[in-house]
Amino acid sequence: MLKNIFLIRNFYLSASFCILLFVLAHIWPSLFVVGQLLLLFFLVLIIFDWYRLYRIGEYVHVHRAMPLKLSLSEGEDITYVIDNRTNFHINFELYDELPYQFQHRSHITKGGLPQKEQLNIKYHVQPYERGEYAFGKLHLFYAIGPLNFMQRRLTFDADQLTRVVPSIKQMIKHELQVFSKTAILSGIRQVRQVGENDEFEHIRQYAQGDNIKAINWKATSRHNHLMVNQYQNSRHQDVYCVLDKGRSMKMPFDGMTLLDYSINSVLSLSNIILKKYDHAGLISFSDKLGSIIKASSKQGQLERISDTLYKETTGFKESNFELLLGVTRRTISRRSIWLFYTNFETRYDLQRHLPYLKLMSKRHLVVVIIFKNTELEATSQMECKLKSDIYLKTFAQKAILDKQLIMEVLIRNGIQTILTRPSELSINVINKYLEIKAKRLR
Repeated sequence: MLKNIFLIRNFYLSASFCILLFVLAHIWPSLFVVGQLLLLFFLVLIIFDWYRLYRIGEYVHVHRAMPLKLSLSEGEDITYVIDNRTNFHINFELYDELPYQFQHRSHITKGGLPQKEQLNIKYHVQPYERGEYAFGKLHLFYAIGPLNFMQRRLTFDADQLTRVVPSIKQMIKHELQVFSKTAILSGIRQVRQVGENDEFEHIRQYAQGDNIKAINWKATSRHNHLMVNQYQNSRHQDVYCVLDKGRSMKMPFDGMTLLDYSINSVLSLSNIILKKYDHAGLISFSDKLGSIIKASSKQGQLERISDTLYKETTGFKESNFELLLGVTRRTISRRSIWLFYTNFETRYDLQRHLPYLKLMSKRHLVVVIIFKNTELEATSQMECKLKSDIYLKTFAQKAILDKQLIMEVLIRNGIQTILTRPSELSINVINKYLEIKAKRLR
């Protein structure tokens, strides 16, 4: 712990007042003695303040309490505990060397703390980038008494490294929404299940109202009473989240890129997939193949997906759909569900990649997820006051129409499509997955 003492504004104002008296003393000699007495008085106060601050330095302490991991785009509270074990009321200002990603340079808080008391202060942070965040030293500036002639700085070694990972909070929230009885109130659609359960579970005794077609006559003859086959919904489908890391996913919205929105969504969706007893997998690619995690429901699968998502980054290179098609043909032979996170801004972008998407859709059930440009939506509804506003509004409306046409082209070619706002991504993708499960699409 480093200690530094320095003078603050009250002293400078007081000293300036004394100097003014000395200047005036040259005009009115009677003020010379008054100036000397005032200066002596202020010096005594300063020495007295310094002595008190020097003695109580070891009895004031600050520490920071925070989680080891922060969730991407989710607010977290950092707790600062200020402990005043002295016999004096102190006035303080607290500064923290927050990570550069927060771009915060002012004080965390300031105020007063009575003697022999402890104060807990919560400071809210919201990270918008994945990666390591380095928290540095804590600086406490404090003074005693109402005059505050002197102030002391205590610096505490509180260096701490934490990671901002794909949003665990969002994952838990969506899990609760999907499996709660009031799921519809949080945006989860209830889709009527089509057809009967088709996967054998076990044999049980017949109960009134059971389907007589399910009677197991061999088991009935052995037990001398009616036995029926119990079926359940088909499980163990392979579901892959395919993550495009190309330049189209670099576009920012509300402080985060489309890739970061997608990463949060993939983690939430993978958790739901595993809770529904399906196999969750991950494929990422850009100009070259990224990561492939084979679909599985083994213990630790969600953690493997989360660790891989944490490391994914995007660049300014064009995504290679042909490479993705060639590699997955060799590595993924079983028909599976692909939830394909990508983005097409123009119909030309789509036409270049459509042949590969059509070939993928022959081998797998492909759902392409593309994004609405929320800023263009706002621009398309603006009130035009200048001629340039008309051009801007027309361009925005044309871009929105192009998105709708892209969606229609994909659907006409037998590729299911989700067009969503970034903020609604996770809910819309989870709803689509639940719809596929309910309709038994393969």
